Amino acid sequence: MRIPQLLSEEPTRFVPLLIVLALAFIVPILLARFRSLPVVVGEIVAGVLVGTSGLGWVTEGPILGFMGDVGLAFLMFLAGMEIDFSRLFPERSSAAKREGDRPGALLQSAFVYLVTIGLAIPGGFLVHALGLNADPWLLSFILGATSLGVLLPILKERNLTSSSYGQELFLTATLADFITVILFTVYIITFDRGFNLEIFSIGLLFLAFLITFRVGPKFVRLPAVRQFFDELSRATVQIKVRGALAVLLAFVVLAEFVNAELILGAFLAGMIISLLKSPQDDGLVHRLEAFGFGFFIPVFFIMVGTSLELQSLFDSPGSLLLLPVLLLVSIIVKVLPVFLLKRGLSWREVLAGGALLNTHLSLEIAIAVIAIRAGLMDAAANATVILFAVLTVVFMPLVFSALLPYAEERRRGFKIIAGVNETSLKVAQELRAHGDEVYFLEETPKLDRQVSQAGFSILPRANAKDSFKSVDAGQMEAFLALHEDGSSNLEHCRLARDKGIRNVVAYVVDPDLLPQFNALNVQAYTPAVKRITLITMMARSPDAFSLLSSHEDKNDTVEIDLKNRAMMDRPVRDLSLPGNCLVLAIRRNEELLVPRGNTELRPGDRITLFGSKECLGDIRQWLESRDAKRPDFLGKGPRA
Repeated sequence: MRIPQLLSEEPTRFVPLLIVLALAFIVPILLARFRSLPVVVGEIVAGVLVGTSGLGWVTEGPILGFMGDVGLAFLMFLAGMEIDFSRLFPERSSAAKREGDRPGALLQSAFVYLVTIGLAIPGGFLVHALGLNADPWLLSFILGATSLGVLLPILKERNLTSSSYGQELFLTATLADFITVILFTVYIITFDRGFNLEIFSIGLLFLAFLITFRVGPKFVRLPAVRQFFDELSRATVQIKVRGALAVLLAFVVLAEFVNAELILGAFLAGMIISLLKSPQDDGLVHRLEAFGFGFFIPVFFIMVGTSLELQSLFDSPGSLLLLPVLLLVSIIVKVLPVFLLKRGLSWREVLAGGALLNTHLSLEIAIAVIAIRAGLMDAAANATVILFAVLTVVFMPLVFSALLPYAEERRRGFKIIAGVNETSLKVAQELRAHGDEVYFLEETPKLDRQVSQAGFSILPRANAKDSFKSVDAGQMEAFLALHEDGSSNLEHCRLARDKGIRNVVAYVVDPDLLPQFNALNVQAYTPAVKRITLITMMARSPDAFSLLSSHEDKNDTVEIDLKNRAMMDRPVRDLSLPGNCLVLAIRRNEELLVPRGNTELRPGDRITLFGSKECLGDIRQWLESRDAKRPDFLGKGPRA
């Protein structure tokens, strides 16, 4: 019999795989108490313990070698999915061309990256000249790259993704990942076969990507296509998952066909899925992440550890001594370019941003693995680079947190109204009736008395710009420009946007000004239009309108920024809210989701709740604090 014969020939061929998968299961359990330590660091260390530098139980064979390559492809695939095209190419830019505006975020981030790579090239040659036996150009790519997979979750947890500061860091890291993959691929092809016409064959990859970029979104958003895929997205079919995996493999095969590295094809495939998925496809993203991080990616990182030759570091102590030099050079390469963003940022924000951009993990380790296979790096240099990547991922987020401490307790927020008139005073009274703290921004002293008589305070002022400087933008929950004069409202909205206030509302009488307010992404209230909408809502949904607008009962609506780590990546049903509290909506980045029980909560989600004022305060304190305990009236909740 053929099968028993095969088993008798290699009765233990699955034992190394069993060891690797057992480690992949045990490592997260052992690191559960050390949340700041990435699991991949533990996986690499576990691989060292059972690999050639440790017990020698696991070596790279055909099975583990293949799964390691699939894990590498999946790692770059998920990294490509982190690219957010809505942020790279927003439909409506808030940075309209006007005197005094900051340059576009994408252009400024591109300039920061160019300076970074300009510093990384001499940095790579310097480290090579000092004795690290690795190709200097590869060292330059490693120094210039950033781990987007580490940076993005930290920005989301700190609720910085929607701020101009977080946007610039995110875009810079995105460009660093994308351009580094391209430069590395071109360099490897050139090194292997020299510079010839064959190198332009990788253009086929980008041609396929561009065709998908132009045609794909329109096709998948056709109602008939969307309905077809939704109908086939059953548990036994999972057509979207199969399609995503097919896209991944197609681009990996195309990359090998044009003699490019598989990481480029996998990265582009991930970008395509990011482009094609809709806000309702969170389940698809979760399943792909579970598929990758649950199986293949841990195999890759453990195999990186098993092949790590620590003995080579002791045989070549000079390489180990260059580790602090490499760290110092990387800090210089990353921190100095962030000073280009200094306008409008504090020194702490600049230094913290440079530290966060100096995280190196997935792409850098992938480069090191491919480089040693290509003979561009010896074993000692490979071990040094991987240790360097591990140290940056462990310590740089801690430096970021130390420079920008996380406020555990929620500071009371407030709303600001510009313009004193009958409408604005009544709006302020309505907001106060809902429990909000309201301040007025007014440059006309004669209106002070009118504001004071109504029981409201006025911000310190010399002019509007100085008034904005005197308050903390992190506490400004909303800004309302309610002047009768549209040009004044427009100028105040520009100042509010430059300050980084997310929720900006303006009273717009002249419809001709609407395009300028829309360009600033401001919620414009136009009486002629909105009055019709409100009356229609009252006619069609009178109970809903009464619930949302009433402040005379014990119910209210609140918006909560999810920061509690215990509830991240958990379904909405796990909130276990009482019957008198409802989740109305979830805003994720720029998309507004209507939640279901299985909708997963993500770091940085803004959750709209309706319910009893008495319990909403406790729920807000629970969800907006990283480690706060579940309120007693909610019970213990479901088990993790």
